[in-house]
Amino acid sequence: MKVLSLEAPLLNFWVAKSAGLKPVADGRGAGSISVMNPDSGELEPFQPSIDWSQAGPILADQWYELEGVLIEWLGPLWPHLEIFRENSLVWFMRAFVVLRFGEEVEELFSSDEQRPVEAP
Repeated sequence: MKVLSLEAPLLNFWVAKSAGLKPVADGRGAGSISVMNPDSGELEPFQPSIDWSQAGPILADQWYELEGVLIEWLGPLWPHLEIFRENSLVWFMRAFVVLRFGEEVEELFSSDEQRPVEAP
């Protein structure tokens, strides 16, 4: 699957994998993803494609590399493009996945359900 076409929850799954976390389908809803909180040991929802508090540390740590990917995809005026401004976290998180796994990732949804299956 092309990273450019990733949407939540699959995008959130691959962001977690890219960050070295172990994402799990948590049963909150179709395709919802959680990760283990290292402090509490509890599973917590993980949705950096819509949650700035979860995406912020990734952006801070990887800014220059993410910007390079966005320039490659959208050109030097990427921050001003409507397509980017409408879904900026989605674009940032796609770029993060590309940094770790390249332009394509394995499709992890089963054909009959909208939830991730076990990662390879």
